[in-house]
Amino acid sequence: MFRQIQPLAIASIVLVAACAPSAEEVTSNVEVVTLPSPDSPLIPIRLMFKVGSIHDPAGKEGLAALTGMMIGEAGTEKHTYSELIDLLYPMASSIDVSTDREVTVISGVAHRETLSDYTVLLTEAILQPAFDESDFARNKEQLMSFLTTTLRATNDELLGLEALQQVIFEGHPYQHAPQGTVEGLESITLADVEAFYLEHYNEANLMLGVAGGYPDGFVEELTATLGALDDGDRGELKELPTPTPATGRQFTLVEKETDSVGIHFGHHLPINRAEPDYYPLMVANSYLGEHRTFHGRLMQQLRGKRGLNYGDYSYIEYWHVPPFTSNPSPNYPRRDQYFSVWVRPVVPNTAHFALRDAIYEVDRLIEKGMTEEEFDLTRDFVTNYSKLWARTLENRLAFLMDSEFYGMSYYIDEIDSKLASMTVDEVNAAIKKYLQTENFYSVLVTNNAADVQAYLEADEPSPMQYNTEPEAQVIEDDKTIEAIKVAPDGFS
Repeated sequence: MFRQIQPLAIASIVLVAACAPSAEEVTSNVEVVTLPSPDSPLIPIRLMFKVGSIHDPAGKEGLAALTGMMIGEAGTEKHTYSELIDLLYPMASSIDVSTDREVTVISGVAHRETLSDYTVLLTEAILQPAFDESDFARNKEQLMSFLTTTLRATNDELLGLEALQQVIFEGHPYQHAPQGTVEGLESITLADVEAFYLEHYNEANLMLGVAGGYPDGFVEELTATLGALDDGDRGELKELPTPTPATGRQFTLVEKETDSVGIHFGHHLPINRAEPDYYPLMVANSYLGEHRTFHGRLMQQLRGKRGLNYGDYSYIEYWHVPPFTSNPSPNYPRRDQYFSVWVRPVVPNTAHFALRDAIYEVDRLIEKGMTEEEFDLTRDFVTNYSKLWARTLENRLAFLMDSEFYGMSYYIDEIDSKLASMTVDEVNAAIKKYLQTENFYSVLVTNNAADVQAYLEADEPSPMQYNTEPEAQVIEDDKTIEAIKVAPDGFS
């Protein structure tokens, strides 16, 4: 199946006929999404396989990610991995791979002049992986290193984010990290990888995306070549259970050597971007505080007026690899999403107050809602800011593929059209319907979990001490904030 998006009319999505077979008479039922841009010499190619960590067998967590790496970061039957890199280097191209909870994406960008040579290597990697022992050992070690070093030792932000997801989705297929677990990786064999590849890398699971100034017949030829994959069974996506909601305020304290405290809290959302209520909630979330922006209420109050920390943001979707991204990353679609607030890094002696302040701001939004003026300003910001997320041809293609995954119209256009007719009453209704702070999961990354647990359980007031006198309204609000009840209903 083909779905094409026109280069100058993003809102126009046209369904066209299934592709014709190539000269070799290889047929294909691969789902195809195209975004032609004839004047562009660059051709982004993205292959989204509907297989992710939710398909990892129990006890072999990390198998989906490791299999993806054995395609995108390994040799083929014709070339070793080093040879592939040497061949790709003069093309200024690469074969990239990412595995998330629901999908694995293998992608690259080629120049029109090298497109033919690049496509040969790309399809070779997908259709003829070597499954070499040395590649297997190297990629497994890389995943192990991420879990044991990157998460545990060097990136508090990623650690807190992953820990929050694992408690929100406990007992759910989303629970473990896409990279797996140490125990799961240790149990995976090369035979497991080969079997997983044969089971999941097929036409039924594949969405092919091509954009840019590709020549006539290129997409049909590439699709026919990929027809060498097994047909597979085209059915529904794997069924997902409803995540278990928090009962009261459940805290997880992650102990590690760090000079600060990282605070994360949130809860499951029963909607995603395919549903109408998502869009008024998007405006509310932007008002509260988008990733790495300074206009949000959280950022203004916690950092701007109180100097508590560096970053204070909220989210209504999974956010990929902070702090290395400043805009939402496409091709990480998830049917189950969650609301979360991040407050980090915080000096330990103000962490209790910072947690209370963040809860105060969310509660304030729930109770008071947005004014008409705040709504108008925020809606205009989101409408324009979201267009920047798709400023590259590659990102536009990726967002289009995500939209196909969700079964919806082009996401960026949906934002534009939904917000244009939205009212402040719809936003405030969505806030009250979906946001709350009475039942949530919270993760605190700290070097002294015992002390944190003690002051949370005691729940005594935590007055702020300032080096300079803040404005009168801050002092007045602090009297309320410092006494907010945050006593945990449970620890893990």
